[in-house]
Amino acid sequence: MSADPERPRRRTYGLVAGILLAAAAALWLPRWWESRLYRQAEALTGVGAPILPGTLTDARRKIDPGRSETDVLAALGRPSLSAASDASANHAIWTYYYADGTMTVNLTDHSVIRIAVSYGPPQIPTSRRR
Repeated sequence: MSADPERPRRRTYGLVAGILLAAAAALWLPRWWESRLYRQAEALTGVGAPILPGTLTDARRKIDPGRSETDVLAALGRPSLSAASDASANHAIWTYYYADGTMTVNLTDHSVIRIAVSYGPPQIPTSRRR
């Protein structure tokens, strides 16, 4: 009975290749995961949120407290940044960035409750990574 001399060599090459792949994954996966989480955190904080066309004063004239969420979307479009919760009452905060200021719309149960405006260049967060 003759043993195949290539069989142990193939196993060794396969084992070495497996070890190299595992080492590469151990080095690459944590960095990839951290970058993924960082990008998600940036999205939550509004990094790179768009500045909308028009002026803050014109946009503020288009909506009033008591209007519905769909009315606001129809009048102003999608917000630059939004945050919402689904607790017993649905709360949302929509932020609209314009070149001359920032408007924050607070919604409860899909209705506008409060509108805040701040004139001056918007303070949009930027990424600290390069």
